[in-house]
Amino acid sequence: MVNFRNKLRKSSSTNVERYAVYLFISILGYIAYIFMTFVINNNSEFKNTIFVLSWLGILLGVFVIISWKRITGIYFSPYTIFMVFFFLFNYGQCLMWAFGIHVPNEIGQVVLYPHWGVPTSYDIVKTQLLTLICLLMFHCGAVLCYKGKIKRQSGLLDKKQKYIIEDNLSLRIMFNVCFIFSIIVFPITLYYAFVDLQIAQTHGYRALYYSEYARRGGSLLILLSKLFFPCIVGMLIGSKFNKKIRIYVYSVFLLYLVLNLLAGDRGSWIYTLVILIWLSHFCYKPINFKRFVFYALVCFVSIYIIDVIVSLRNVGITYDNVVNTISLDNSPIVETIFEMGSSMSPAILLQKYDWDIWPYSNTYFLAILTMVTNKTVYLLDIPFATIGSWFSQTYLGISYGAGFSIVAEALLNFGPYLAPFVLFILGYFISTMIYIDKNNDYKNRPLRVFFAVATLECIIPLTRNYLHYQLKDWLYGVLILSFTIYIIKRFISKKRHYKY
Repeated sequence: MVNFRNKLRKSSSTNVERYAVYLFISILGYIAYIFMTFVINNNSEFKNTIFVLSWLGILLGVFVIISWKRITGIYFSPYTIFMVFFFLFNYGQCLMWAFGIHVPNEIGQVVLYPHWGVPTSYDIVKTQLLTLICLLMFHCGAVLCYKGKIKRQSGLLDKKQKYIIEDNLSLRIMFNVCFIFSIIVFPITLYYAFVDLQIAQTHGYRALYYSEYARRGGSLLILLSKLFFPCIVGMLIGSKFNKKIRIYVYSVFLLYLVLNLLAGDRGSWIYTLVILIWLSHFCYKPINFKRFVFYALVCFVSIYIIDVIVSLRNVGITYDNVVNTISLDNSPIVETIFEMGSSMSPAILLQKYDWDIWPYSNTYFLAILTMVTNKTVYLLDIPFATIGSWFSQTYLGISYGAGFSIVAEALLNFGPYLAPFVLFILGYFISTMIYIDKNNDYKNRPLRVFFAVATLECIIPLTRNYLHYQLKDWLYGVLILSFTIYIIKRFISKKRHYKY
């Protein structure tokens, strides 16, 4: 017991020191950000500054990965997966600029949106500074969620046996619940994917989101389709990665992936695939360096093949067209990163013209209020609109979706000087939900692992979107399923207790 207390005191002391260091880094970074925003002049040219800040983004990315490894002991984790996509969606084009890679339609070369101006180097630098401090503050907030690990006291055999029984019960219930839901959810999701393919082939990929064919509203079938990925995760974990279940689940996911790719979706499936790879690495078979290189090569070649197939649908299959499609100038990797990095555009536009344009209540407040249903705000007679539709159709006056980002939403609500503090808070809460200790066997805390992985898949799109839809997806896709598993487990555990 004394040894346990000493470990606890030592861990607490280390945590306090860590918190102090990262709070100091946050304050120092924020002071530098404020200083730079006052120093830069609108009448100057900042091409060299853009290049320097682009490299600063790379250095910040390295700092995030290395510091997380020093704190938690692992590089490849749910948090680092989230941060990689945070960088790609909000700073992706800048990362390419650091290596001298440019494309004709990149930010700064063309108008951000129709009838709106081309951003100047000053506009880009202002948004680079804001994005960098938001990334830094998010990471510093995330670090505070790590409390260290204190092992369970040894010698308590009866408690250990109880934990084993409880964990095995959680695994069985998780598998059964997810399997039952999957009987309905898998066919619905694949049906929607097939319908989307038909629409995309006839009317184009944009018709899936910006036409009368777009799925809107919250019908029961749409809500059930949000359980697709959580059911996959629950069946894998609950079956302890049983071979037959793995083959079945991966086959369903592969079919879903192919249908989406053929429909023209080149991006949203990437983070889902990466999460499944991590889940297999953490729970089933760790990926060594050789396997990592092999998987990377397979993914690289597959992306090129998929890009060729999608591109040649419109231009026809000839030798010259194939060569042109696979050339470095048309690299799907570069194209994808630049496309992802375009999510920086809303923040640039808000910085360039005016960030204080939102006519409704705070978007975070509205997202929580409408988490269950949008009817809540109508019943309370609160003016309401989703950022996506308002920003695109009302403010920009365009017919398609302009997108948004986690940085732009904080900027819209609180302005450029308070937005970094909002990201600090989000960093703490998001990392708390998706954090998994490297020493935890998923069989010991299956519900925790399930919750973290399913939440990660729901929350990654927040980096290129806004909270409203992601919160709904999290409620209907993760929280309800986790709560169902937990309640059934509690009921069975109590029934066993009374029995004995």
